[in-house]
Amino acid sequence: MPRPTGEEGHVLLDAIWSLFTERLMWPVFDDIDRALYGQGLEWESAVQQLCPALLRGLDPNVLHTPQPDQQLSLTVAGAANCTGAFRVLTAYLYMVRQAATIERNWRPPNPGEMPQLTNEDLAAAHGDSLTNTVRTFVAAMQLGIQEPCFQGGGSSPDELEWRLYFTRGIRPFAAVTNLQEYWLIRAHVLGAERTEADLRLFSKREPEVMLQPPLFAEPAPAAGSPEPISVTCNLHPLIAEVAEERYNRGAYNDAVRSAFQAVEHRVDTLVGGSNAVGNALMGVAFNVKPGPPMLTVTRSTGGSLESEQTGMQFLFKGAMGALRNPRSHGPDEKDDRDEAEEMLVFASFLMRRLDIEDDKRKAAGSGS
Repeated sequence: MPRPTGEEGHVLLDAIWSLFTERLMWPVFDDIDRALYGQGLEWESAVQQLCPALLRGLDPNVLHTPQPDQQLSLTVAGAANCTGAFRVLTAYLYMVRQAATIERNWRPPNPGEMPQLTNEDLAAAHGDSLTNTVRTFVAAMQLGIQEPCFQGGGSSPDELEWRLYFTRGIRPFAAVTNLQEYWLIRAHVLGAERTEADLRLFSKREPEVMLQPPLFAEPAPAAGSPEPISVTCNLHPLIAEVAEERYNRGAYNDAVRSAFQAVEHRVDTLVGGSNAVGNALMGVAFNVKPGPPMLTVTRSTGGSLESEQTGMQFLFKGAMGALRNPRSHGPDEKDDRDEAEEMLVFASFLMRRLDIEDDKRKAAGSGS
């Protein structure tokens, strides 16, 4: 597992972990910067002894100081380098195994509903013995909420209630027993390219300089130009179900992530389960060659049919690569509300196209 390259990096990780376990929420940059300064250390030198495989919430290029309210969180490897993290990490591995057990036996109460692990599941498994470990499991949940084996979640620190969502992607972690084993599986799931990028140290890289101005300036809007068109639509029920509460509380990034995870889950359900996820899953489901796709979401007939089939495959694959993946595996960046609305509408469009396949199957079933 990765480690800081120097003592200042260890101090930075310990400062984040100490505040996190005290408050049961990840601290912001302003708190950590002040804690380092109190120990005679500078943020700029300490952070360059770390990498994204240890610390989340930063761009790999740390030329600019983070905003004061920028939240900083640790990966499992980051926590493993901190003093006093053993109990939380042990609880986290137990939660991973419990989630895998739930996924294996999952029978969704509502079609397309993602499996989830909650504090009530652990209370049922532990009974009275859980009383003294509630805060430990809350900390473990916060640690895992952005790990690749889970698909987000939420908590209420005051009431110590929480939930973690997951998909079939939890399966590779089903029998994990120690951190080293977990990290090797995690690296395999993320892939070599992402793993290698996460191991590069944070560094200062000067911005590129434009050597000559653009040839054409953007024209100013004409006087008296009409107002931009405003469109209102009702989201597909399966998108509204997972995104509404998150959107209403301002968690736009989480709302978009949940929407495209719901699309992914429905595709996986319609193809009958697949070892592929994300972009690869869409390739399996909508591949038009050598034969017809497993899922038909087109409306065209005649000569335009193949073109639309290919285009829809690219739309679904692009949604996973460009919209789902960065929000599931990358830094938890804030989404602009207007752009989040546009992405939710796009997710709704994809979900309605999946209705075409679903309706076709229902019609075939009633006919038989």
